[in-house]
Amino acid sequence: MKTDPKYGYYPWWPEDGDDWIHPEDAELARTLIPSPRVFCRDGEQEPYVLLHYGDVLLRVKRTLWQAVEPEGFGIGDWVEVLSRGMRNTPRTAVIHEMHWDAKDRKLVYQVTENGVPVPNQYAGEDLKHVDPPKLEE
Repeated sequence: MKTDPKYGYYPWWPEDGDDWIHPEDAELARTLIPSPRVFCRDGEQEPYVLLHYGDVLLRVKRTLWQAVEPEGFGIGDWVEVLSRGMRNTPRTAVIHEMHWDAKDRKLVYQVTENGVPVPNQYAGEDLKHVDPPKLEE
């Protein structure tokens, strides 16, 4: 029975040492974990499960993490930032970061516009999926 994808974050380093992570991925993992970054667990490469954070891939053994309920957005998705009564500056952007806000207990997203990070963080209700621009042939 396939149960992936799942989403979650690591607010701590899961175990003593690096036994839970593929040896080739340990150095990279230490730059990303612990953090509020929300990873997508999707797929296996026995004995590891595959964690994705945008283009970053980590191979880890099944460990305790803080699961979060996805909202249908992921890193690399094209979105429209909605005005919501002029609270936000409307823009078309790409999701660059996906974090868990432990204080407000919700997902927050940071986007880039034309490759430049926008300093604001947005909630899921501030975003709407859009198709990426078509490349001219």
